Amino acid sequence: MARKKQSPPKTSQTSPRSQAVENTIGSIDKLPTSLMLRVFGLFLMLSFLIYGVSLDFGFVLDDKIVLSENSFTKKGLEGISDLFAYDTFQGYFGEQKNILQGGRYRPLSLVSFALEYQLFGLNPMIFHLGNILIYALSVFVSFITLRRLFKEQKLTGTGLLGSTAFVAALIFLIHPIHTEAVANIKGRDEIMAFLFSMLTLFLCTKFYDTRKSQNLIFASLSFLLGLFSKENTITFLAVVPFAILLFRPVIKSRLIIILSNLVICTIIYLAVRINALGYLMIDNPSTDIMNNPFVNLDTLEKYGTIAYTLLVYLKLNFIPLKLTHDYYPFHVPIMGLGDWQVWLSVVLHLGLAAAVFYFWKKKPVISFALGFYIATLSIVSNIIITVGTFMNERFAFMASLGMCILMALAFQKLREKKKEGLPPKLLMTLFSIFILAYSYKSFDRVFAWENELTLNQAAIKVSKNSARANSFTATAYFNKYKEITDQNERQELLSLARPYAERAIEILPDYLNANLMMTGILAEEYKFDRDLNKLLLGFKDVASRRPDVEYLTTYLKYLNDSSSSKEDLVNFYLDLGYRILYQEQKKYNWAIHYLLLADQKDPNNPRVYTALYQSYMAFGRSDLAQRYNTLPVPKAGQQ
Repeated sequence: MARKKQSPPKTSQTSPRSQAVENTIGSIDKLPTSLMLRVFGLFLMLSFLIYGVSLDFGFVLDDKIVLSENSFTKKGLEGISDLFAYDTFQGYFGEQKNILQGGRYRPLSLVSFALEYQLFGLNPMIFHLGNILIYALSVFVSFITLRRLFKEQKLTGTGLLGSTAFVAALIFLIHPIHTEAVANIKGRDEIMAFLFSMLTLFLCTKFYDTRKSQNLIFASLSFLLGLFSKENTITFLAVVPFAILLFRPVIKSRLIIILSNLVICTIIYLAVRINALGYLMIDNPSTDIMNNPFVNLDTLEKYGTIAYTLLVYLKLNFIPLKLTHDYYPFHVPIMGLGDWQVWLSVVLHLGLAAAVFYFWKKKPVISFALGFYIATLSIVSNIIITVGTFMNERFAFMASLGMCILMALAFQKLREKKKEGLPPKLLMTLFSIFILAYSYKSFDRVFAWENELTLNQAAIKVSKNSARANSFTATAYFNKYKEITDQNERQELLSLARPYAERAIEILPDYLNANLMMTGILAEEYKFDRDLNKLLLGFKDVASRRPDVEYLTTYLKYLNDSSSSKEDLVNFYLDLGYRILYQEQKKYNWAIHYLLLADQKDPNNPRVYTALYQSYMAFGRSDLAQRYNTLPVPKAGQQ
C-alpha cells in the first residue's frame, strides 16, 4: 500500500523580526481609556493654570500680520483660498514682500484663525483659547508618541512618574521657553507644527508595529498638515526613520514604505509652496539688518555668532532665565573665532552629536533625545537657511522636547537611587520644587504678553542692547501718549519714550523705525515748547541718517504752510540739503528733495537756486539743472 505523501508544514507569513515587533508592542494599545482621559485632563488643567490669564489679553507683536490686520484672514471662510494661494504676509502688506530667504508660507494656522473669525469675530479671547487647547493636545500627543516609541506598557498606580514619556511631556508643558509660542497668538504655527509632527511619528510607528495601512494614510495626512503649519515639520523626514531604527528591529520594506510616503508628501507641499510664492529660495534676500542680521558680517563672524546662539539655546533649555522676545541686533553680540563662548559651543555640540552614536545601542532614549534636539533645531539655527533674526525662543519650541526627555531620564535615574539610600520623600520634594519653579516662571512670564507696552517693558529689561527692543519700547510709550488726554501725563510719556529712541539710534544709527520714532517725538515736543530751532536741529540729525523718513517730509511741508520763520526753515534746508546731503554724503537725490522744499518755502531764493543747480548737475540731470541756472526776473511787487 502506497504511503500518503505528507505536505510540508505551513510556514508563517510573519518574519521573526516582524513577529518580535508585534509581540513587544501588543500591550501598549490596551491601556484603559479612562486613564488616557485623566492624563489629558491633567495636561489640559495645567495648561489653563499657566496660560489661562492670557484669555484677557489682546493682540500684540506679529498678531496684526497674521490676524487682526490680515485682509485674507478677516474674510473668514472666503479667505481660505487666498491663504493657500499667497505668501503668509501678503494679506497684511497687500503685496508679496520677498524679504526673507525662504519666504513665509504657513497657511494652516491662518486658516484656523479664519475659521475662528468666521464664528466669533475679532475676539482675542477666542484665539488665545485656541492656542491653549491646541497646546494641551500637542503635549498629550507627544506623551502617547514617546510612550509607544519607548515601549512603555504599564502606567497604573505610581506608574505615571515611572514613565519617561509622561515626565518628559509634563516638563515640556510647564517649560518657560514655550511662553512665547502659547501666549502670543501668532505662535500657533509652532504649536500646530509640533502637534502634527508628533502625530506623524506616532502613526508611522504604529504602522511599523501593526502593518495597518490606515495608520500610514493618516500619518501622511498629518505630515502634510504639519508642513502647511510650519516648515519645521520637514525635519521629521529624518526624525521618523531615526526613531524607528533606534527602537525597533529593522524591517527594510516597512521603513521604505514609510519614508517614501513622507517624501511624496514633501514633494506635494513644495510644489504647492513654489506655486504660491514663485520660488523656493530667494537669490537676493533683504539687506535690511532687521530681516537679515548677518548682512554686514563676514563668514567667520556669521558662523561664530550662530555658534554662540546655539549655546544660548542650550542654556535656555535647562536654565530658562532672562527670557525675552527680542534677539535682534545687537542683543546677541557679534562673535568671532577669538571668543571662548564660540569654541565652548562648538565642543559641546560636537559632543552632543557624538553622543547620539555612542548611546545608540547602550541607551537609545538618550540617543533619541539628542538626535531629536539636533535635527529639529537645525532648520532654525541659521546654518541651513537664514531665518530673519539671530534666534528666538519660539524657534526652540519643538527641539526642547529632546532636552525635556533628558531631564525626565535624570529624574528616573534618581528614582533608581532609592535602593541606594536616597529617601523617596526627598526625591519627590526636589522634583516638586523643580516643577513648581518652572511652572511659576512660565506663569509669571505670560503676563508680559498682555499688551504692547507690557511686552516691551519686559523685553527692555533683558534686551538692553537691541535696537529693535529700544525702538519698540519708545513706540509703546508713544502710542500710550496718543491715548492720554491729561497734558502732564502726556509730557511724562514723551519724556519716557525719548531715551529709548535715542538708545536705539545709538545702537543702530540708520535703523528706520528708530529714526521715525525720533521724528514723531520731536514733532510732539514742538507742540508743547514751540521751540522751532530745537525741532529743526533734531530733524537735521534724523535726516542726516535717514533722509527717507516720510513723516519728516510730511511735517516739514506742514511747517512750510504755517507761519513758521521763513529764514530759519530756508537755512535749515540749505544746511541739510546742500552741506550735509550734497557736499558731505553725496546723496544728490535727497539733497534735491530737501532743497525743493526750500524753494517751496522761499521761491526764487538765489542761494537755493544755486544749490539746486549744482545738485541736479551732480545727479546727472542737466536738463532739470538749467531751470535753476539763471535766477528769474522778479515779478512786479516781489522783492
